[in-house]
Amino acid sequence: MEYAIAGGVTLIFVLIYIFTRPKKRERFSRALKEEEFSEAARELARSLPPPKDGGGDIAEGKDARAVKKALSLSDRQWADEGLARLFMTLKDRKDDVKVLLKEDLSSLQDLPSVGGRPRAVILAETVLENSRYIFCEDRVDIATEAFNAARTLTFSETANMKKAFEHVLIRKLSFLCARLGEICRLKRFAERAAKHPRMYSGKAKRLKSVIFSRFAAGELGYDTGKFEERYLALTDELAFYLNNVFDALDNVAIFDFSAYYEPCGILARFDPYVSASPKARENFAEKLCALSTRENLDEYAYAVRLENFGEYGKLPPFAVKRLKIAGGTLVLAHFSDDLLLLARALSSPVMMELLFGEGSGKRRKSILKIAKIKSSFMPKRRAEEESCGIKIRGDTLFPPILPREAERTECVIVHNGVRHLVRAERSLEPWVRVNGTLMMGVPAVTLGQIPLDVTFGVADNASESAF
Repeated sequence: MEYAIAGGVTLIFVLIYIFTRPKKRERFSRALKEEEFSEAARELARSLPPPKDGGGDIAEGKDARAVKKALSLSDRQWADEGLARLFMTLKDRKDDVKVLLKEDLSSLQDLPSVGGRPRAVILAETVLENSRYIFCEDRVDIATEAFNAARTLTFSETANMKKAFEHVLIRKLSFLCARLGEICRLKRFAERAAKHPRMYSGKAKRLKSVIFSRFAAGELGYDTGKFEERYLALTDELAFYLNNVFDALDNVAIFDFSAYYEPCGILARFDPYVSASPKARENFAEKLCALSTRENLDEYAYAVRLENFGEYGKLPPFAVKRLKIAGGTLVLAHFSDDLLLLARALSSPVMMELLFGEGSGKRRKSILKIAKIKSSFMPKRRAEEESCGIKIRGDTLFPPILPREAERTECVIVHNGVRHLVRAERSLEPWVRVNGTLMMGVPAVTLGQIPLDVTFGVADNASESAF
């Protein structure tokens, strides 16, 4: 008896939840111009409160019943031109959609969330809903820059950004298929009402739908011309968004979102990171994320701390144990999880490979059988001038920092219409020669309307801050 009562109470609460939960509605989308989109992205990013760890609800994105039903109808022969075109579009992508619906998006629920929605999903919605669901790299750039400026996207958010876009596109596809199913339902009802007008007259009078009127008129042999234009406008819009969603899914599948991980812009200044394999860079970034989270510090700020470590030339030795085995030597070393671990990896390509290479870290299995593109974890634009370029700020010319392999550089620069010859060569101490005059202790040269012949002597340990 007790079990029956408990089961009845549970059933009542389940029914209450089913009948009172909010109905899923299609989100409003619009097409913004470039400047409008940029301003909207910045405003949204600034307005979001600090995210909470996990708790994001993505259940609606996996409600694929409408999609599966539409796919099952795509094998039929449709006499209506509008429906035939829509179902042909679905049929052409049937296998791809089935694979997509099986993809595991549950990791999105663990991402930083705002108001119960993962922040990565909010970013994806911002890009797609304001661009007619056309996936545009420029708009991804704008939105990601705006979100990073307000609060740095975490490693986990960047690594799951592809899934966030897929989630939004699957949700849109579900609503489009539901609309397609509604057209089919109205078509069937219109045909039944036309054959049995007395039986369905009351409901038909209450139903004000151009789709119903169009099919009912056609079934009765009436002129459908006054309904045709509006009906075709509906199917054209549906076909437009279906094609946009499928094109966007194709582009998302091959897009490298890892380039938007903000700390990459700092890490790319270290040659061991640049020369490392994509997997090693991913493992390194994942460790940076874990360490910054442990200290409750923004990941970009942690990368800045790592850059300013300042002791790469004198890292403390680490203890090792050596064992002679079968004519060889087995070396055991222990590294603590701290900033020093990352600094060691950035000290040389060998240490980077040893600590974060293909054989290190956790092994992961991709959900894709064939990886179309590897995550690079490199910034979209690497600033090479920071390591070997000529620096000009305002009218001030600073000495360059020569790469280790360079002995001497020479170039001609044009500043405010005036050409200047600039050279740099290695020296034991910094100096500068301007039009033949040697000067010591001069930090920079001011450029004016007189052409200059400038030669900098650059010390091996020189940096811009040293002058």
